[in-house]
Amino acid sequence: MSTTREKILYALPAYILAYPIIPTFVYLPTFYGETLGLGLSIVGIILLFLRVFDVITDPIIGWISDRIPKTYGKRKLPMVVGGLIGGPSLVALFSPPNNVGPLYLFIWGLLLYLSWTAIQIPYYSWAAELEPEYKERVKLNSYREGAGLIGVLSFLIIIFFLNDISIAESLKTISCIVLLIGSVVFFIPLKFVPQGRVTDKKEKITLPYENKVFLRLTAAWFFNGLANGLPAVCLPLYLSYIIQVDENTKSLFILLYFLFAVLAIPLWVYLSKYMDKHKVWCLSMIFASIVFLFVPLLWTQDIIAFGIICILTGIALGSDLILPPSIQADCADWDRLRYKKERTGILFSYWSMSTKLALGLAVGISFPILEFLGLSENNLNAKIALIMIYAGIPVVLKMCAVLLMWNFPLTHKKHLGIKHALEKIK
Repeated sequence: MSTTREKILYALPAYILAYPIIPTFVYLPTFYGETLGLGLSIVGIILLFLRVFDVITDPIIGWISDRIPKTYGKRKLPMVVGGLIGGPSLVALFSPPNNVGPLYLFIWGLLLYLSWTAIQIPYYSWAAELEPEYKERVKLNSYREGAGLIGVLSFLIIIFFLNDISIAESLKTISCIVLLIGSVVFFIPLKFVPQGRVTDKKEKITLPYENKVFLRLTAAWFFNGLANGLPAVCLPLYLSYIIQVDENTKSLFILLYFLFAVLAIPLWVYLSKYMDKHKVWCLSMIFASIVFLFVPLLWTQDIIAFGIICILTGIALGSDLILPPSIQADCADWDRLRYKKERTGILFSYWSMSTKLALGLAVGISFPILEFLGLSENNLNAKIALIMIYAGIPVVLKMCAVLLMWNFPLTHKKHLGIKHALEKIK
């Protein structure tokens, strides 16, 4: 079992990795589409294509990570390579020239997504190997995701103090901060945190079609990812065209959302001590869906009501962040016991694929539809579609995820038996 010190040090990279999340997934589409004038449809198609390419590289990165000998760091080596590629790519993407074209967005976006994959898949796989206990995995994930949320809050605070300069200059400043802090917070855990359970056994790239438990969880994660992705990419548009607030108020809403996600993490950790993780996750998704049902009732300048919705959905986000990755680690244990294969990295690569595909579909579908309906001309039908995409469809998707996970077979009791069986065959 990992120590508290190891959990804290392991979580450090998540802090700086969180800085580009909002700029990339929330601000970047509208920044390139509207501010730089490339058009929402073109940007949506480019980002969708990048996501598709990114999805293809996931199992390759997972396979490579599984095959790196432990003497070379296994999970640590690809994280270093990803950081060296990602830093310059982030700076270039957030510092575009005045005559920027679609090719510029495509090239630097491709490199950024590739570097993100090289970091994320080994990073999540490392957690599964560092902590073998069912409940302690929730704690380890809470440290990592809590650090990530604090990173998001730090970004929002910096943006708030940079409100007197343009969004372009703000993004450029953020990218430089990421480079500076990232070089430090990456070194510390890579140097002082152990690798955890490691093996030099090598597996082929395989689709775990026979692992029904893993496929069921991944499907639920995809539905929930799409349900979270649609509001994320549409939030700036929703706040501009429906609630109609200024940039400072937009930042305040996002700050509330992530602040309460951080504050709620101890709640979900506490509940997971007394309930199976999948049931706790289901309850949080039901809670978020109920809250989203009130969004269509809002209209112009309903600031207080939308602020309350941000707080409540932020609370649910804490569960989305810490519980599913922990359940996925349990699925990797089941896979190792049942199928006698060492493919933790490959499994997490498919997990990552579903996440990226969901986010890619969110922007690739919603933006062209909204532009086609004439959102920029304040068309009423486009506004109605925006509300449905932002809050209606996510409810349906979350309920699909709940149906898949409510009677999930990998309980605490079941995992305890798996753990004991794995210990016997070491």
